Amino acid sequence: MLRAKTEMGTIKILPEVVANRIAAGEVIERPASVVKELVENAIDAGATRIGVTVSYGGKRYIRVQDNGCGMDREDAQLCLVRHATSKIATAEDIQHIATLGFRGEALPSIAAVSRLSLTTRTADAPTATRVSGTGGVIESVSETVAEPGTTVEVADLFFNTPARKKFLRSDAAEYTAIAEVFDTLALSRRDIAFSLSNNNVVAASYPAAQDLRERIIHVYDEHIANQMLPVQYAAPGLVLSGYIGLPDLSRVNRTGQKFFINTRPVQSFALSMALSRAYEKFLEKGRFPVGILFIDIDEAAIDVNVHPAKREVRIRNERVLIDQIAHVLKKELHRARGSQPASSAAPAPLKPTLHEHSAVSSGPTLQLLREQAAEWQTPPEVPVPDTPVRDAPLFQERSVENMDQEPGGDNFFSRMTILGQVLNAYILARCDDGIVIIDQHATHERIVFESLLRASLQRQPVSQTMLFPATLHLTLQEAHLMEAYLPEFQLLGFSISSLGGMSFLIDAVPACIGGSDPVELIRDCLHELMEGSPLRSFASRQESLAALVACKTYAVKAGKPLSHQEMETLIKQLGRQENPQVCPHGRPTYFIVSRHEIERRLKRR
Repeated sequence: MLRAKTEMGTIKILPEVVANRIAAGEVIERPASVVKELVENAIDAGATRIGVTVSYGGKRYIRVQDNGCGMDREDAQLCLVRHATSKIATAEDIQHIATLGFRGEALPSIAAVSRLSLTTRTADAPTATRVSGTGGVIESVSETVAEPGTTVEVADLFFNTPARKKFLRSDAAEYTAIAEVFDTLALSRRDIAFSLSNNNVVAASYPAAQDLRERIIHVYDEHIANQMLPVQYAAPGLVLSGYIGLPDLSRVNRTGQKFFINTRPVQSFALSMALSRAYEKFLEKGRFPVGILFIDIDEAAIDVNVHPAKREVRIRNERVLIDQIAHVLKKELHRARGSQPASSAAPAPLKPTLHEHSAVSSGPTLQLLREQAAEWQTPPEVPVPDTPVRDAPLFQERSVENMDQEPGGDNFFSRMTILGQVLNAYILARCDDGIVIIDQHATHERIVFESLLRASLQRQPVSQTMLFPATLHLTLQEAHLMEAYLPEFQLLGFSISSLGGMSFLIDAVPACIGGSDPVELIRDCLHELMEGSPLRSFASRQESLAALVACKTYAVKAGKPLSHQEMETLIKQLGRQENPQVCPHGRPTYFIVSRHEIERRLKRR
C-alpha cells in the first residue's frame, strides 16, 4: 500500500512562468503576431496615430507607438497579468464583443517570450509609467517622461523558447509577413494614420484617409484603385461595403482578398467562396478575384472566440449570409457590364464605371493582352551561349544540330508521327509502341523553364527590349519581395529598375516569353512567392523563380488550337530538353498508351 501511494500523484500544476510560456505559443507564432496584437491594442485604445518599427524581421526588435488613451501606473502593471482585461467583465459580454482584443492574453504572451518594456501615460497624468520585464517577470516599474499614449518595445523574441525561435524564417520572410499584417490593419481603419519603419528606414507612411478608396491608393496605388468597383448594400442584419476588382485584376491565389467583419480582419474560406461565386463567368480556372470587403452584422451573430489568434470567426446562419453576399456581388458585376444576370450567354469583359480618364482606359487591358498572347506562333529557337558552365548539373553541353540523332530519349521524340490535336489541349502522336498523348501547356512550361534556367546559369540571359517600358506598382509586401528577388529576375533576362517608393520600371523581358504581359506575370510570381511553397521543391531560388515564370507565361495554354507545324516544333523542342518527362512542377508532359494496353482494352488479348 505504501508503494502504491508513492507512485500516485504524478499530475502537477505547472509553475505560472512555464504555463504562460506554453500559452504564449498559441497566441504568438512569429514577429508578425506581435505586431498584430500590439496594433490591435492601439486601435482599441482609440489611437489616431500608430507607428511600427522593426529590425531584422522583428526577431531582434519591435516597437509599436500610439497616441491612444494610455494607462495609469496600476493598469500598466496589471496589463501584463494573464486574463487581465478592460474589454469584458462577464461571460455574457463574450456574446457582444465590439473590440479587437478581449481575452487579456496578448501582452502577457508577448512578455513571456521576450524582453519587454511598456511606457504609457494618460492625457491628465503629469508623468508616464515605464514597466520592464524579462520572460514574463516584471523587473522594474518607474516614472518617466513621455507623450500621452502607449509605447511597447519587444526585444529578443523567443530568446527563452529556442525551439520556437529555431523555426522562424529569414529576416526578409518575417518582415514580409509583418508588412502584410500592417497593410491589412491599415485597410481596416482608414481614419487612423499608420507608419512602418524597417531597419531604420521608413517603408510606409499612410495618413488618415477620407474614404476607403483613398486608403486603397495608399496601400496599393491609384492604378489598382481605378480597376476596382465600389460595393454598397444594406439590408436587415447586413451592411456590405468595399471594393471588388475588375476581372483583369485577378490574382493567381487569394492574396488579393481582404475580409473584415465589424472592422475585424478575418480569414474566411466561406467569404472567399462567395466572392469566387460572383466571378464564375468572368474568370478562367486558376484565377482568383480581388476584393476588399467590409461585412457589418449583429455582434451576437458571430463568435470571435474560436481561434487563439482571433483570425477566424463563426457566423450564425453562415450559408444564408454567403448566398446573400454572392448574389449582391454578382449583381454588381453584371450592373457594371450593363446587363442582367439572367442571361445565359458568356458575359463580355467588364468596363470600369468610374474614373474613365485613368490609366485603365489609356492602355490595353490584361484581357486584351491575353487575347493577343493567344495568337501563339512557332516558339523561337532561343540562342544559348556555348560557354561551358561549372556547378550546373542540370545541363550538359549538347549540340543542337545533332540532337535528333542522339540515342535514347531524343530518338523517341524524333520518331513520332503527329496525328492531330485533341480537345485543343493535347497533341496526339504515334510512336513505335503505341500512341503518345502530349500536354501542350506542360510541354511549353518545360521548354521555357530550361531555356530560362540554362541562360541564367551561364549568366548570359537573352533579353528582348520592350518597345514601351511598363511600370510595375506594388504593395509594401510585394515591393519587399521584388527587391529580394531582383537579382534572380535579372539573371532570367528581365531588366527591372527601381523608380523609388514601391514602383519599378520593366524595359526588357526574357526572349522566350514574348507575348506575355510582364506586369501581370511578375505580379503573379510575387503572389506565389508570398505563400513560400515554390521554394520547397527546388534546389535554388533561381530554379524556383524560373519555374514560376515558365508557368505564368500566357502562350500555349490548354484550349489553344495549334497548327501541324506548331505541334511539330513543340515536340522537337521538348526532345531537346534535359528532362522532357515532366513540367517544372512535376506533372508529366506526356504518357504512352502502348499497343499492349490498346489490345487489352479492346479485348484482343
